[in-house]
Amino acid sequence: MKELNAFYEYDIILFDVLGDVVCGGFAAPLNYADYCIIITDNGFDALFAANRIAASVREKARTHPLRLAGLVGNRTSKRDLIDKYVEACPMPVLEVLPLIEDIRVSRVKGKTLFEMVESQPSLNYVCDFYLNIADQILSQPEGIVPKEVPDRELFSLLSDFYLNPIGENREEKKNKENLLDFTII
Repeated sequence: MKELNAFYEYDIILFDVLGDVVCGGFAAPLNYADYCIIITDNGFDALFAANRIAASVREKARTHPLRLAGLVGNRTSKRDLIDKYVEACPMPVLEVLPLIEDIRVSRVKGKTLFEMVESQPSLNYVCDFYLNIADQILSQPEGIVPKEVPDRELFSLLSDFYLNPIGENREEKKNKENLLDFTII
């Protein structure tokens, strides 16, 4: 990108990287970014990856003008784990996109939702979700530096949803907690 002079020719460059890259390959583009938006779902693994990205933003913010704009929940019918994560690691939730089939259809058609709305005005409500994200980013241009949430703390926090089904007695809960303490390395 440096050889193509892309950093100086464009106002906005989007890096779309997977947060679960084991080698931390998502961290390199952060050297060139002003803002990061974490896209996640309401799942355990996705939020662990989100936490790794938040940690990278925090570290890079020490030497670069990088800030976290916020988090977007992607195509999820629930947001309980997202809310738990944001409670532990405060950050703006820019939007939680519901399970809307038209979002998937736009990818299959190779079009953006904004292109599809020209022939299907009924999709305006879906576009509004994305316009809301843009409005929030523009209204909070300073961004944040995320708080540190150690993996063990996050594991415990998010595991509570899986380990504490309604009606579980205290003895069963204690046995599971002991098992977790024993198996986490």
